[in-house]
Amino acid sequence: MKCINVAIFGLGNRGNTYGELALIKPNKMKVVQIVDNNETALNYAKNLYKLNDEDCFSSFEEWLKAPKKADAVINCTMDQYHIETTMPLFKLGYDVLLEKPICNNPEELVMLMNESKKYNKVLMICHVLRYTPFYSRIKKIIDSKELGDLVSIEMAEHVYIPHMMSSYVRGKWRSEKECGSAMIMAKCCHDTDLMCWLNDGDKPDYVSSFGRRSVFVPKNKPSDATDRCLTCPHKETCRYSCYFYLLNKAQDPIVFNNAVPGKRWDEVTVEDKKKVFMESPTLGRCAFDGPQDLVDHQMTMVDFNNGVTCSLAMIGGTSYPCRTIHIILTNGEIFGTFESNKITTRKYIKEKFSRETKNIYLGDVGKGHGGGDIRLVEDFVDYLRTRKLSISQTNIDTSIDGHLVGMAADLSDKNRRTVEISDDRRLILK
Repeated sequence: MKCINVAIFGLGNRGNTYGELALIKPNKMKVVQIVDNNETALNYAKNLYKLNDEDCFSSFEEWLKAPKKADAVINCTMDQYHIETTMPLFKLGYDVLLEKPICNNPEELVMLMNESKKYNKVLMICHVLRYTPFYSRIKKIIDSKELGDLVSIEMAEHVYIPHMMSSYVRGKWRSEKECGSAMIMAKCCHDTDLMCWLNDGDKPDYVSSFGRRSVFVPKNKPSDATDRCLTCPHKETCRYSCYFYLLNKAQDPIVFNNAVPGKRWDEVTVEDKKKVFMESPTLGRCAFDGPQDLVDHQMTMVDFNNGVTCSLAMIGGTSYPCRTIHIILTNGEIFGTFESNKITTRKYIKEKFSRETKNIYLGDVGKGHGGGDIRLVEDFVDYLRTRKLSISQTNIDTSIDGHLVGMAADLSDKNRRTVEISDDRRLILK
């Protein structure tokens, strides 16, 4: 069976993770071209995939001029570049696996979907959580109807303090003006996708959402605090201080990826970190100063055409990172915490006026978003090889509604009004 040749755009955390399939299963996927404007990242990937100089490109425009070698593209560029780097690909004959969020404009979203269909090319989205044993098992339980019909879904995402700091307060996704994505799209389009997927792709009709930025704001900054964590008298006591990153490496792949010229994140020293925190426009700044402009907590309600209702709570800056879910069905319920890899079901026993409870332990599910990362890429490659659909398939037809819910939630929050998602996929303020 054919091995799929791919080009990878963007060699950060996501691009390198998805490229691992070529190393794990070289009979299925081979990386033949790479694109990144960071020389260190480009050289690392060049050696990793054993490529020649002619297959390594510092820009998308440079890659476009080169001979076609790939069957498909894995596009992991930053959010604001997704449309311009994906739209031309279908006409050129490429299938595409595109990092989420696809974009932040409903018109561009529909336009991209239509373009892929016009040229009969595959467009799959990197909603990796569909591929985790946790959520795919929940999907199978719902679809089996053993607990009856779906009534309501309650979801929550608690964004851990270190992740909140390194990505959404000081990191690449700190500002909608800069990266193009609101918080609910940058962090929670996984969750809005899941609610639509678990509801068997039924159409979302109405969305209401309220968000606030009330924690990471100037008024909460201590009066004697400085603009930089490393010079601040509170550097060893403030829970948001980047001082703790000097010796703790847990967030290094996010914070220091491409932060030091000529070094990968795992080559950065403590002295390098200090220099970055003192000189970077954002990475060493006080968490209360900005320039972040995203909400740090948000509540969203969604009404579906089939009568199912869903809620999603996003809370940024929590002491524990987790996604929770509680699903009510006509004859039972499902609930669990993603990070625990345990699902609990309760089935109503009418003859006894009681319930039967079962705990499902999923065990070791693998690394990378609960085992979803590599499963996603392998499913993309397998589909190109066999055209067989999996239960988790993230093609654009089943991914578009989750994105529209996220966009509608952002629009609702900013206008404090309910948003209708029309049949022709327009967002209408009510």
